[in-house]
Amino acid sequence: MRGSLKVVLLLFAAAVSGCGGSGGSSGTPLPLPTLNSAPIDAIVQQNYAGGWGVELAIYKNGNPVYTHGYGFRDRGLPDIFNNSVPDFWNVPQPEQVLHLPRGQFAPDVNTVFHLASVSKEFTAGAILLLQQDGKLSVNDPVSKYFPSIPNGQQIPLLYLLQHRSGLIDYNNFGDYPDFTGAYQAFMASGQTNYQPIVDRLASFPLKFTPGTAYDYENSNYFLLGQIVAKLSGETLAQFLQQRIFGPLGMVQTNQDLPPAPATDFALGYRDDGAGPYRTYEPNLRYYAGPGGMTSTVGDIERWDRAVQHPGIFSQQSLAQMFAPSPFPQPYGTYADGWFISSLNGHPYIWHDGALRGFQTMNAISPTTP
Repeated sequence: MRGSLKVVLLLFAAAVSGCGGSGGSSGTPLPLPTLNSAPIDAIVQQNYAGGWGVELAIYKNGNPVYTHGYGFRDRGLPDIFNNSVPDFWNVPQPEQVLHLPRGQFAPDVNTVFHLASVSKEFTAGAILLLQQDGKLSVNDPVSKYFPSIPNGQQIPLLYLLQHRSGLIDYNNFGDYPDFTGAYQAFMASGQTNYQPIVDRLASFPLKFTPGTAYDYENSNYFLLGQIVAKLSGETLAQFLQQRIFGPLGMVQTNQDLPPAPATDFALGYRDDGAGPYRTYEPNLRYYAGPGGMTSTVGDIERWDRAVQHPGIFSQQSLAQMFAPSPFPQPYGTYADGWFISSLNGHPYIWHDGALRGFQTMNAISPTTP
């Protein structure tokens, strides 16, 4: 009997400063030998020694095969921040917002992690739900929604979904292309007005003719998130809650931090060679679309089941979701919010992410024996 094997790996280890997914950096998954705990534990310990908090969950046909927490989701007090790196985001830290109890705590299946670019799976899903509703087509030009985007009439939404637009990355501050002013305007609006970001994005020329190359950029999914909000009349967070999280019973998933109070939340750390230190919390609302979600391994497993069979998505939407673009990369070919590749001769569908003290991986092998 053949089934579906899902590997949900959520961890906080060495960080990057932005909302990253694969441009290939972490596109090769950890090789899983056999489904017994000793070799799996050895692989995690070899790659993430030193107390890095890892929550690993492996499911088959909806049943947990192996779940295990490693290291610390919270290293306890006192917190050590790298004061040589200023807190650019200037948002409250999660322990303040969530009233977290502090201490040296290990992660478990209920630990809420940042998803980083795994969030793109959900933004792509939201676009396909709107297409099911007849409110848009993935062939619509970007100019229909954002007339100021350069050559927007030549960029169908499909190019945003598959990172083929040529847009520069809006997740950049200090050097070219600098979005510091746009971020400050966004903050001044109470984190509700995204138009300064759109205007700044529209001020830069495209990097290449739309459709002629693959280039992973967060700006693509930022615009997709804004389109969801425009057409639904809701925030992206509200739309995802009503159309995906709620129907699937994903009660521990949010586009932002979870509601307070919370007791089981992972804090971000990194190590530049002198020992671990806390990373400042990024602004998850700024990342709405390409990132910004938080969730647990159990909730992600519910999502993985939902994208394998018609339910909230039609069969046509699922076919669209996993149809690869014409630009294969060594680590996989981007589709709509997922990479399509193979592992040990089996189809392997995945997305990773990295965000200020966190790394994430969500993967499905739909025909594993």
